[in-house]
Amino acid sequence: MSPVLERRPQSSTVMRVIAPVIAALAATLITLVLLALSGKAPMEGFYALFLAPLATPSGWAQVLVKSAPLALIGAGLVVAFRARVWNIGAQGQYIAGAVAGSVLVIYRPEITGGWVLPVILLLGAVGGMVYAAVPAWLAIRFNANVILSTLMLDYVALAGLHYLTFGPWRNPANFGFPGSVSFPASASLPLLWPGTQVDLGVLLAFFAPLLVWGLLRFSLFGYQVRVSLSEAASVYAGFSRARMVWQSLLLSGGLAGLAGILQVAGPIGQLQTDISSDLGFAGIIVAYLAQLNPLGVMPAALLVGLFYVGSANAQITLGLSAALGELLQGILLLALLAANVLVHYRLRWRQA
Repeated sequence: MSPVLERRPQSSTVMRVIAPVIAALAATLITLVLLALSGKAPMEGFYALFLAPLATPSGWAQVLVKSAPLALIGAGLVVAFRARVWNIGAQGQYIAGAVAGSVLVIYRPEITGGWVLPVILLLGAVGGMVYAAVPAWLAIRFNANVILSTLMLDYVALAGLHYLTFGPWRNPANFGFPGSVSFPASASLPLLWPGTQVDLGVLLAFFAPLLVWGLLRFSLFGYQVRVSLSEAASVYAGFSRARMVWQSLLLSGGLAGLAGILQVAGPIGQLQTDISSDLGFAGIIVAYLAQLNPLGVMPAALLVGLFYVGSANAQITLGLSAALGELLQGILLLALLAANVLVHYRLRWRQA
């Protein structure tokens, strides 16, 4: 008897739901094996990575704060990926939103009033949209590859951030360290959980996937996205592919830009060179872990956020590498890709 993969007549809805669970369990098992090979006690590592962050209220708060930008970015990428627009530039759009939203504080730090915070959040979202408009225009005007253009623009945004924070936007009071002036109270997000960094941005992150789900489920745009899964059906229905590219990139870029300024106006408190932490790339994992379903974005973001907090805890308590969180994300993505095979195929045993 030998195992073979047999294509299903139609994709399995049950396996689509179960695949992320299988992937998470497989990633955990592989992580325990790697811990054992590195000379660490696997169960101690498991506790430090996955249980210790959830054992205290402050740990939960850290997970929520880490998950918030991932949920916003992931929700936007779900729209783009379902429309077959492969936006790999959420990282750059996140940085662009952080930079654009900081402009008012950098040049007019004395301004106060209840209108300041909404304006900088709007500037952040618009900044992400404008940055996403560049690859959209290149794709429509010159048929440029969206994957390559969005990916390359990530590094352009990072270089621009370094230039600003090391150069004209560096705070003279920082004793030579890069970073802008600190955001005043009028431009900072109000805390929802005193004593922690859980602020209004976390609440917005929880609602964003729900709003995206409603948009995809009940709007004409959402119907066009569903139809766009079939290129022939899109052509037959008369939907504009160019419009779909524009709309999906602007929406995903806007949410990534909003995530950027929410981080700067929230837990970080100023524009810094290290605001990104590869959140844009982690958002891709969140989108696929959610199986491109907006309702699955928040659980997926919480899991990846747990990886961030758990890896930092394991670094402190067990002396593990700081790169452990990125390793976990990579293992999880590979495990998910492998598990997703069972959505379209079933395992059969046949005689050799």
